[in-house]
Amino acid sequence: MKKFRSTNILVGWGLFVVATIVYTLTVEPTASFWDCGEYIAAAYRLQVTHPPGAPLFLLLARMFSFLAGNDVTRVAFWINMSSVLASAGSVMVVFWIISLLGGKVLGKSAQELQPYEAGAVWGSGIVGALALTFCSTFWFTATETETYAFSMLVMCLAVWAMLNWERIQDAKQAHRWLVLVAYLMGLSMGLRIFSLLTIPAFCLIFYFKRTDRATFQGAMLALLISGLIIMAIYAGIMPGLPTLAMQGELLCVNQLGLPFKSGIAVFGLLVVGSLVYGLIYSIRRRHEVLNVGLLCFTFILIGYASYGLVLIRAKANPPINENDPSDVVRFISYLEREQYGHRPLLYGPHFAAQAIGQQKGAPVYRKTAAKYEVIGYKTKTVFDPQAHTILPRMWSQMEPHVAAYRALLRLKPWQQPNFGHNLKFLLKHQLGYFYLRYFLWNFAGRVSDSQGASWLTPLDALKKTPQPIAQRPGRSNYLLLPLLLGLLGLSFQYKRDTKSFWVVLTLFLMLGVALALFLNPPPIEPRERDYIYVGSFLVFTIWIGLGTLRVIDYLQRARLRPKMAVVLGTTICLLVPGLVAAQGWHPHDRSHRYFSVDSAKNLLASCAPHAILFTGGDNDTFPLWYVQEVEGFRTDVRVLVLTYANTEWYLNQMLRQVHQSAPLPLSIPQEQYRQYGLNDFLPHVPRPGIQSHLDLKQYLQLIQEAHPALQVRTITGEYINSLPAKHMCLSIDKGEVLAKGIIPQEHQHLLVDKMAWDLKGRGLEKKDLIVLDLMATNNWERPIYFNHASLSNLNIDLKDYVITEGTALRLLPIQNNTEAALVNTAVMYDNLVHRFSWRGLDNPQVYYDENYRGFIMNHRLTFHTLVKALLQAGKKDQAKEALLHCLAIMPDKAIPYDGANACMISLLFEVGESEKALSIAHTMGERAKEILTYKSKAGLPVDRDMQKQVALLHEIAKGLFKAGHEDLAQEYQELFYQYHSLLD
Repeated sequence: MKKFRSTNILVGWGLFVVATIVYTLTVEPTASFWDCGEYIAAAYRLQVTHPPGAPLFLLLARMFSFLAGNDVTRVAFWINMSSVLASAGSVMVVFWIISLLGGKVLGKSAQELQPYEAGAVWGSGIVGALALTFCSTFWFTATETETYAFSMLVMCLAVWAMLNWERIQDAKQAHRWLVLVAYLMGLSMGLRIFSLLTIPAFCLIFYFKRTDRATFQGAMLALLISGLIIMAIYAGIMPGLPTLAMQGELLCVNQLGLPFKSGIAVFGLLVVGSLVYGLIYSIRRRHEVLNVGLLCFTFILIGYASYGLVLIRAKANPPINENDPSDVVRFISYLEREQYGHRPLLYGPHFAAQAIGQQKGAPVYRKTAAKYEVIGYKTKTVFDPQAHTILPRMWSQMEPHVAAYRALLRLKPWQQPNFGHNLKFLLKHQLGYFYLRYFLWNFAGRVSDSQGASWLTPLDALKKTPQPIAQRPGRSNYLLLPLLLGLLGLSFQYKRDTKSFWVVLTLFLMLGVALALFLNPPPIEPRERDYIYVGSFLVFTIWIGLGTLRVIDYLQRARLRPKMAVVLGTTICLLVPGLVAAQGWHPHDRSHRYFSVDSAKNLLASCAPHAILFTGGDNDTFPLWYVQEVEGFRTDVRVLVLTYANTEWYLNQMLRQVHQSAPLPLSIPQEQYRQYGLNDFLPHVPRPGIQSHLDLKQYLQLIQEAHPALQVRTITGEYINSLPAKHMCLSIDKGEVLAKGIIPQEHQHLLVDKMAWDLKGRGLEKKDLIVLDLMATNNWERPIYFNHASLSNLNIDLKDYVITEGTALRLLPIQNNTEAALVNTAVMYDNLVHRFSWRGLDNPQVYYDENYRGFIMNHRLTFHTLVKALLQAGKKDQAKEALLHCLAIMPDKAIPYDGANACMISLLFEVGESEKALSIAHTMGERAKEILTYKSKAGLPVDRDMQKQVALLHEIAKGLFKAGHEDLAQEYQELFYQYHSLLD
């Protein structure tokens, strides 16, 4: 067909427009939870994100941020739009990939296709591209600021380029496609390296093209070579070249006395010079293979050069400068993701392995004024050799993970796992739970958006399901149609074009099963990780498209006219992405959703001016970074990530001015905090003579003096500080504190002359020492706040000395002697009722996933805390107003009642709102009854949802009993006893 190419291009761009419209209508208008806030903040000011970074992504996102003009509240939207356009680009390229593969399935080139055959190819491409457009995981990544959208686009372009290389017979023209593939591989290093996982498929394409008779041994050899190429790029280029540069730098600076960066300059000149010489040599000698190989290597390095942004911006030391990779030593640590630890892949200890010692490792360097100084040595824990196994899948020794391993495989507390247990965990959990379940979410259906939710079958659509389950957020049932159509395409390609089938299957497995094997995930993750395998799901939509060709082929065999078969077959198959779109639109519609940003503003608004706020990671912190760095909201508050406080690089950021926030007032010299190992972990080593509490200021003074009485020797021979007592105290000048006016009047009687607390763990981490130093040195000048996560993650117990002022807990020298939370009712009431933001929480059309619902429940619980305190203080009118305000801004019709609302039932009775209390009790009680009755009769296993519903029944009954509604309370109490027995 003469016009096939031009029409093919136009159809692809048409699908780009369709996907762009879909994603623009459903894109989130602001910063989503998880890494999105960090990426938007980092892109807006070109800062340094968590390792190993995504510099190319940040550059692209920064360009999109310019479209916001002077309206900083639109920056997030426009950076989100970069993912929209990148994902739409992937849809377009996938259409072109399917059209290439479709022609090969039909056994004809573009010029040889008849019009009806071209129509069949385009129809299959449209169905496959639309299946990708509405694929759940792909749609999710298309409407937020993450690296996956651009990574998928680069990966798709690499696959498309590979297929174009295969069809071109002119060697000179084909070499250009090879260089393009190499360049795309290099670019992917500045995003996520999904493109590297396409190399085995490309090696198969190369082998099949260069041999007339393919064999199994030849294909295996091609795959083995591809593995070596991946390792050469992943380990040899990414950290390998910088490591060689570091060795040259150490030689030039430490041994030869040359200036800093001289070794890097020499190494760079050697690399560039060698490449230039090699290219000239290959041209003069007409060595084609060498020339193409060197060009490919050069273009990989050009793509990799985006990492120069990391070094440049780290040197500028912006507010977000994670790991501070400003010199070659830190840069290598950054690339190798050292802060995340090590996961064994092929051989290593299992979770029950006993440590038998420590091994001295490589030296740790720090850049000083004159040279790179060795400040210590890395240590490696040595485990019992008898506890090592091949393919160690159960490797994590974190207590929750160990408990999960034993529960999943039903191991006794004393039982040691063997290779069979590891293999079972791999197949059942890592591949079954963490990959196959995600795969079926996308092509069969999903029970709900709750973590751990299973997939649905067509039989589930026929079952009579109670309304609370049928209307669960995120529930979708595709009736297995996408899966069946994809399997049709898979089998049709295998039958008609076996070589291409093996190429696509290799892509599918590398981006799915192989990735799961490489990542070796632990048994528990903080959230669902289906987005990791989005590339595998993308490849399956190629088979969905080819499945349309098989349907058309069936219709032709049924003696339909070719044109009619194409029209009818395409129309029938279009119903599949149509069903997926209809089922998935609401769960993927993020428009008018703002609470990720509003909750961050609420947390910052809870803090007094120039406060210091300790937070946890990810969702506790990244939205705060966004609102401060982009929207400029409450930049006077110093946000400190508690887990980062254990690192040396973060201490440097604590001790400098950031926006309107002054440096932290600390008494221990910075060099002592930075000294390798000295204060990283201070174990509890009891000392004689300490009969009562250890005075905090005296303890800090001993640390400043590096007093021998505190120091203990480690296994590696180094000396570190220790903690000589589990009980500590800080003396308080009550008059001085009262003069500052920081103690609420109603709580002044709780002011103590000595704060005392206990150690919770085996010792102090650096983060705990910093908090203690701040408590002693700050002298109550700057307000100190914690969120709930950071307070609980301290190794010191300060819960009796915090008072709630919103969603943050303020540290004050007042002691809570009750089980109820201390509340500054005046400040908290003003925050929750008048100052906090609640955009969109009363809109039933807005979809809130489980992460958002969790934050909303926390805010409802905050209202509950306030109302209880107001009632205790005799402020009934304010308590009633706060309760009604909570129910109005977060109604059940928009966000279904949760455990916080169950706790409010008794409070509603107390403020005279009996009708509302009974209505909530009835609504929640009947829902719980329906869910538990359905699940118990269906014989479903006990899950987290059932446990939650049983707990709600107990809370509802308790509230009703307290209010005197004994008959109704008895009804729910009996239901509680009935279903509680099922949980045992």
